[in-house]
Amino acid sequence: MKKILYNTSPLIFLLIIFNLIFTRSFVGLEVLGFRLGEYIVLFGFIALIFLTFFYLRFKPSNEVRVITLIFIYFIFQLIFTRANIANTYTFKAASFIGMVSFFYLGREFYHEQLYVRKMRQFLPLLFPIIYLFGSSIYPNFLSTFFIRFSDKFEFIKASDILMAVIVIVFYFNVFESKKWNHFFIFIIIPAFLPILLYLSRGSFVALTVFFFMELFSIRKDLFSDIRKTFVYALIGFFIFIFSTLNIYGNLSFEKSNPLMNAELEKSQTEVLQENLQDLLERRNYVGVIFSLYIDNGTLKSTDGTLNWRLDIWQDLLADMSKNNKNIFGYGYNSILSVMTDPSEPGRMGSDGMNENIHNYFLNIFARGGFVLLFLFLYLHFIFVKKWNILYKNYRLTNFIIPLLIASFFDVSMEGVQFPLSYYFFIGTFLKLKP
Repeated sequence: MKKILYNTSPLIFLLIIFNLIFTRSFVGLEVLGFRLGEYIVLFGFIALIFLTFFYLRFKPSNEVRVITLIFIYFIFQLIFTRANIANTYTFKAASFIGMVSFFYLGREFYHEQLYVRKMRQFLPLLFPIIYLFGSSIYPNFLSTFFIRFSDKFEFIKASDILMAVIVIVFYFNVFESKKWNHFFIFIIIPAFLPILLYLSRGSFVALTVFFFMELFSIRKDLFSDIRKTFVYALIGFFIFIFSTLNIYGNLSFEKSNPLMNAELEKSQTEVLQENLQDLLERRNYVGVIFSLYIDNGTLKSTDGTLNWRLDIWQDLLADMSKNNKNIFGYGYNSILSVMTDPSEPGRMGSDGMNENIHNYFLNIFARGGFVLLFLFLYLHFIFVKKWNILYKNYRLTNFIIPLLIASFFDVSMEGVQFPLSYYFFIGTFLKLKP
């Protein structure tokens, strides 16, 4: 088994790289009548069944014990909710559980295999590719390929851009030579901030948080050579200006890029942004803070898409309390009822296909209640604690917190490509040595 994993490590890592670059289009490729993403989720659950108990018996650790509890709790939920395990929707709704098993893959992966090490060194070459793809500049032959062989072609989303940038920057800042720290912090991150601001403010905030967390982590290096830091910061400022002009076409942050606007329109599943400022003035609301305000006891936002999310989240919490679902959740048998509310037809999106509440934590809470939410939060605490035991710092939070911030406002963890990279690289970073 070890020999097979060793020999296939380059291929697996190449697939991980493809997942970072081509994201949803890649996992949508159809093989023998099923999408690649469906095979990945299936593999995740199979690995969860066998590897969890293997690790529990032969390599017990706190993170293994928590993952075991998550799996056992999931089994009990299936039993008590009388879930139909022959129905693929059950595992689609619970995919966020199966994807945790890729942590084991990251931990057991042969990262020091020759060709894997060589591929890791070339990861920075992904930056210009992802930048172009994020700008909605996509080679025709690739889009044609995915349109033909994938169930869906889409440009790389903000959360996936965020994932790729954080994975590469974190890896090189922590595990490679420190001479690249200034470059990744002051050149790469400012280049990507305008793209994320254009596509998703949640991902923009997440990358900004990552930026400041990394600044804090390398503060000694920054202050040890003030002149170098100042020069890089100045270059970074101009990089940000240039990237803003390239993405927006202006410095007033008005969305005038026709390619990106077309993609945003095409992928929008929420209600369209309305001019709520005029509505506020007519209703004479006061006390708007960061676009948030209270209307008849309900938290709302002047931003249409955030208001759409807030409406779903608050209805979900109210419905769970009403139906006594706070402790154990709804389970995995069907779409969450708040998404199929006939009085809110816009929640399913213009194509009627959206069923996600766009919040990782509330999705866990809805499916498994406080019990499952606590287990997932505790698992992340254990990841950070494990890192602290190994390296006597909390640097892993620089990777985890920004990505969880983005997942708080997005559907990212309810898919395949994002949690695949997330858990694989957490396992990877706990295996590699700085």
